[in-house]
Amino acid sequence: MKKQQIKTFLPFLLAALLAGVMYWYHDVYVYWVPVEFGIAVAVSVLLFAGIAFATGRKWPRVLGWTAAFLAVEQGVSYLINNVMHHASGGARPAMRVVLPLLALLTLLLLAKPWRELMSHKARRAVYLSVAAAACVGGVVWVILAVPGYKPLPEFTPPPEAPPAAVEKHSISGYTVLDYGNTAAANLIAETLTQITGEAFTVRGGTPELSGDIMVGQFGGIFNELAEEEYAIMAHAKTSLWDGTPVDGDSIYITGGSPRAVLYGAYRFLEEYFGCHWYTDKLAVIPEGPAEIAVGPENEYERFSPPLEFRETDWISPRDPVFSVANGLNGNVYRSLPEELGGTVGYNGGMCHTIINNFFKPDDFFESHPDWYAYRESSHKRVPRQLCLTNPEVLAEMIREVRAQLEDGNGQRIVSVTQDDNQDYCQCTNCKAVDDEEGSHAGTMLRFVNAIAADIADDYPDALIDTFAYQYTRTPPKHVKPLPNVIVRLCSIECCFAHPLDDPDCPDNIKFADDIKTWSEICDRLYIWDYTTNYGQYNCVYPNFAVLQKNMQFFVAHNVKGVYEEGNYQAAECDSEFAGLRAYLLARLLFNPDIDYDAEMDGFLRAYYGGGWQYMREFVDLMCANAGMPDPLGKHRKLSIGPGPNDKAILDLGPNQVAYADKLWAKAIELAGSETCEQNVLRSQLSWRFWKACSRAGEFSLLQWPGKWLAENKKLFGDFQDFGITRYSEGAMLVTQPPLTWWSTPQSWKG
Repeated sequence: MKKQQIKTFLPFLLAALLAGVMYWYHDVYVYWVPVEFGIAVAVSVLLFAGIAFATGRKWPRVLGWTAAFLAVEQGVSYLINNVMHHASGGARPAMRVVLPLLALLTLLLLAKPWRELMSHKARRAVYLSVAAAACVGGVVWVILAVPGYKPLPEFTPPPEAPPAAVEKHSISGYTVLDYGNTAAANLIAETLTQITGEAFTVRGGTPELSGDIMVGQFGGIFNELAEEEYAIMAHAKTSLWDGTPVDGDSIYITGGSPRAVLYGAYRFLEEYFGCHWYTDKLAVIPEGPAEIAVGPENEYERFSPPLEFRETDWISPRDPVFSVANGLNGNVYRSLPEELGGTVGYNGGMCHTIINNFFKPDDFFESHPDWYAYRESSHKRVPRQLCLTNPEVLAEMIREVRAQLEDGNGQRIVSVTQDDNQDYCQCTNCKAVDDEEGSHAGTMLRFVNAIAADIADDYPDALIDTFAYQYTRTPPKHVKPLPNVIVRLCSIECCFAHPLDDPDCPDNIKFADDIKTWSEICDRLYIWDYTTNYGQYNCVYPNFAVLQKNMQFFVAHNVKGVYEEGNYQAAECDSEFAGLRAYLLARLLFNPDIDYDAEMDGFLRAYYGGGWQYMREFVDLMCANAGMPDPLGKHRKLSIGPGPNDKAILDLGPNQVAYADKLWAKAIELAGSETCEQNVLRSQLSWRFWKACSRAGEFSLLQWPGKWLAENKKLFGDFQDFGITRYSEGAMLVTQPPLTWWSTPQSWKG
């Protein structure tokens, strides 16, 4: 081969190598159409500029070849994108690299400049190389992609075991005796009346009365119950008051506080009668005789929730009955009256309070700019964080906190928390403290400790709450929180396809280290956790497999309170599994060691009807395919805002998509009632949204365009019918979607 031929060949070789690397990386990690087209343009210009330089061809002809290459390359890429979008393993990215390059090489071989520079023998060798590469590509496709199209076996629900036979005894004719908790006594009487059809009445209880169902706070063996601890003695044979025998079995339901007595009442109805409060609109109250299971005499069950603060949002947790029934006690999203036990929580705002509540820039920045953070990049003060080493700032904050405790809502936690940005103070004093502590938590914690120390004597029950969030997440080296300080550790940077203590998940290792260190130095460690996709509310979010493991991890590290932030705007976009997730989170917050599978199955059965097992199979399929490593084995992170076609959400082959479609079809078919069918169809919106964004199933472009356009139009219409008006945390759903050949539901973001 002549030097001129080598000179011509080298640009092609370099361009081909660059194209291969860039396409692979783009397809596996970055996938975005503008990036793809930009790569194609860059590679083609580089290639043909090299040819022009080597052959002396004029630029118009070079531009013509560039346009021709782009047409062929994009056409082949488009075909592969839709034929192989869900191919298993590395098939799709491999073909995305191989086939366009083969098309490019073929195009070049037909070009006159190439024919002039190569001998017939050399061209024949290249032709044979192209044919061999095509054969190799075909074999790769068969090996890697074809298994993704092989149909999976049909799902057959396992038979449900019949209820175990249990010996029972009658409580017919029992009276509910109210010992100072009318709400709990009425709950039991009204629910038992609904279950049995027999009228259960309530009357006041006194120490002289024994027998029947006694509800309230008692003395005796129940004197030492913790504040939220309940106890149930369902088979008492002796009087609690004087130890004398009683006729029949007395039932005692008590607790360490009015709220705890209510918890005991709800647990009694759950455990002995199968009642459940699954959503704010769905309570299961089975009909049956006035009987309870026989158990050991004079033994009692007692339980105290390990978390003192339990909060989540969604829809149902805003309802007082749902909240008390499932053990939520926070005051952020509900206000519980005293007769329902009241709430535990925040006096004023619960987050980002320093700037938004106490030091509003409109009030102070103009007159006191030195109170605010200094930024080295601009050499200016900015009104988005405070200078925490300024003694005037501390004095003003103490005054504000004292005023809030004096005039607030009566709750004992005051939040002193940074704003949601990275503009921490970099003045000489703040920087010196943070450098000494090895963390920006140094200035924050010293500041909060000073406030807590000042109020401790005058407000002995008050607690000062602050964040370990983003730049303050790393624990400081020296300063430790005072006993009346809450540190709220936030998991915003983590991966939620894998447990937070998973040593093989690189995105969670640092958080696991941080919680361990904070738990060693902090008496009151709280957690702010995240449980939804804030960028795509209407897309599936497969995190169900980690919810219990994460909660148990928190409690194992001395965490005292948890806020499970979810889709707090779900009333505007209830299209995924909001009800299921809210219920499971509430149950886990109360008791992290629940029978998680049984709780999930119970909800699915009640909410989705006769096809509930198909729904469970879909949830399991979804979770098993979330956060899967890429074809090169690299970790994929399920963040709190991934795009709908991010493979960290789901990486499914065509056969798995078809399998999931059949699961939904059977769930709809077997729902058994219009309400359950509507619940299935509502949750199915999230699956259809994912398919539409991924161009899978009925949304594939490999069909008559009118079909997938019609499916997109139908999906949007169903969104409207189900009242979906919000797309994401920061955007509403458009009212008139662009329904074009290139658009997906990602373009429905307003």
